[in-house]
Amino acid sequence: MKTFLIRFTGVAALMLILNSVSFAQFSLGLQGGIAKSDLEDSKTIAGGGVNLRVFASPNFAIGVAGKIYSDGTDYTVAGQTLSYTGNLVPVTGTLDYYFGTGFIRPYIGGDAGVYFSKYDAKFNGDKIAESKKHSNFGAAPRAGVIFALNDNLGLQVEGIYHFIFGNKDNSANAGNVGNADFESTKQFGGVNVGLIIGLGGKK
Repeated sequence: MKTFLIRFTGVAALMLILNSVSFAQFSLGLQGGIAKSDLEDSKTIAGGGVNLRVFASPNFAIGVAGKIYSDGTDYTVAGQTLSYTGNLVPVTGTLDYYFGTGFIRPYIGGDAGVYFSKYDAKFNGDKIAESKKHSNFGAAPRAGVIFALNDNLGLQVEGIYHFIFGNKDNSANAGNVGNADFESTKQFGGVNVGLIIGLGGKK
């Protein structure tokens, strides 16, 4: 009897996995957007990214995403130019839940992963300073809507708010998750628009 139950459970689990795999649909997203820190007098910066998702069901998707936000400032005095450039690159896992499978598809989602940052400074075009690459853990809740143009193509508009956590040991690298300092947090919000290739749709 025990052997029968083990076999039955194994067969049932296999059927469930095959059913999920048979439905799974891949989705590729390309985004561009703007973001702004919560600090007073902060600049609005531009960014963009790409994401790959797998729909495990018509309404639920998991995936990975990479984005880049860039900021730069030039200071010119007496014909001499000092330039500063900084990049922030979040590399995250993603979860999304869609409230519908029609033309208009509202959704909520979230990102969590590691945020990499680096900057350099140039004087009259020559690099004079460059930071080490820093990494911090971070997370970002999202909410938006997809307009499904057809079964495989959609336009996306979303709002996103990033939380970047400090490192408890004050080092440049995030290390393990236990090193995340949730009391030392940088925040910035943004708006993204994008093109989605491959939609969950109906089973």
